[in-house]
Amino acid sequence: MNGDPALPRRDARVLVHGLGRFGGGREAIRYLLRRGCHVRVADRSDSDELQAVRRSFGKIRGDQSAIDWRLGSEDPALLDGVDLVVTSPAIPDHAPLRQAALARGIPCTQECELFLAAYPGRVVGITGTNGKSSTAMLLHRALRRGGIDALLGGNIGHSLLTDEADWRREQIAVLELSSFQLERLAPHRRLAGAVFTRIGSDHLDRHGDLATYRAAKARLAAAASDFVVSAADDPVANAFSSDAERRGYFGRDLPAPGGAGEHHGMLLVRPDEAPARPLAHRDALRLLGDFQVENVLAASLAAAWLGADAADIGFAVATAPPLPFRLQLLATVGGVRVYDNGVSTEVESTRHALRTLARGGRRVHWLGGGKSKDGDHGKVARAIAEHAASAHVFGAAAEPFAAASTIPDTTAHTDLAAALASALRAARPGDALLFSPAYASFDQYPNFRARALAFHALLRAHRQGTANSAPADYSM
Repeated sequence: MNGDPALPRRDARVLVHGLGRFGGGREAIRYLLRRGCHVRVADRSDSDELQAVRRSFGKIRGDQSAIDWRLGSEDPALLDGVDLVVTSPAIPDHAPLRQAALARGIPCTQECELFLAAYPGRVVGITGTNGKSSTAMLLHRALRRGGIDALLGGNIGHSLLTDEADWRREQIAVLELSSFQLERLAPHRRLAGAVFTRIGSDHLDRHGDLATYRAAKARLAAAASDFVVSAADDPVANAFSSDAERRGYFGRDLPAPGGAGEHHGMLLVRPDEAPARPLAHRDALRLLGDFQVENVLAASLAAAWLGADAADIGFAVATAPPLPFRLQLLATVGGVRVYDNGVSTEVESTRHALRTLARGGRRVHWLGGGKSKDGDHGKVARAIAEHAASAHVFGAAAEPFAAASTIPDTTAHTDLAAALASALRAARPGDALLFSPAYASFDQYPNFRARALAFHALLRAHRQGTANSAPADYSM
């Protein structure tokens, strides 16, 4: 190994521990093979899905023997002769194979570190509790519209190792980072900028307590050299220590220099001492909700500091569609507008979505459920009761939520199909139905995306033969 473990030498023997569900492990393998490394792959699962990934390497390279596959095993003997371990962010620190690697003194890194160590351009990291992906997408669109070469990847579901052939020195990579990735970010790693959506509470089942979760997020601010952007009224993110040259804030008022804000519905950016520059009216956005307005403002300030013009930023954010599973209208069924916010795995994103749809007195019927991250079903029940006319809950959370709920029309179900049918029965023409789980997916689904796609499929099946519904776009 050289001075940076994330830059393995040619002929290094590397163990990729955990293929992951979103392609990071797969792309790390391909990257390491391109560098001339010897690669061993370990995953405790031997599922059909992972076997399909294994077969895909045979098709691509024509020689599966280039990789030592050890699916279905996490025996410490897998570390024999290994120079470096690349661990999936989903694997916790207490995993036996990771602990064994650390005990042997074998350097451990992760897929995003491989990228950060080798990438020649500037990197802007995006993190927060909710809205990370939308903010990253908005920033990327604004930069590209402004004529700035930019890439988009990370926790959003795309490994930037895939784009190695397109890497350029005069380029900006917009990188979404989760708390799982940030807790293992090397202390010496530097990024050009850090953009924070609001810091709330999440993943306490992984981090153990709120302080540890926040400490993971804070590592991004410490890594930023050029700028940090956060909400003006977020005391958590604003307390993160950073030696970046500039700190900027977004909020709902006229922006000060180095800020972004709103005035009479007009969204404004003010990257310097000059007067604020208009972007677009909030009513012109395709994105729904106050939280999306905040994402627009955060991305816009970062884009302006990176050299994009306000007119280009405004066009980019006004025309941006919602990402899949982020509060998008899927269909109208019998006069009921059905919305998908399937990305939600904690209650705050669901609370914001309910508040957005309930404006003007509209009745909203909530469809959610899954596995609790902290066991506090009362907290979820109180949040849902603020705006939901009825609640229809599935999975492990169903009975505990129902016991805590004060909504008279609360139903508990074993599975999503039964909960959806119940919600549709409760709704009337003019109402809204919101799928926003507010719980983790791991009781019944491998990830939030699989759960959301199951909802899409169930809704499609229900809509067959519904003549008065406009066709919905289910493209990803």
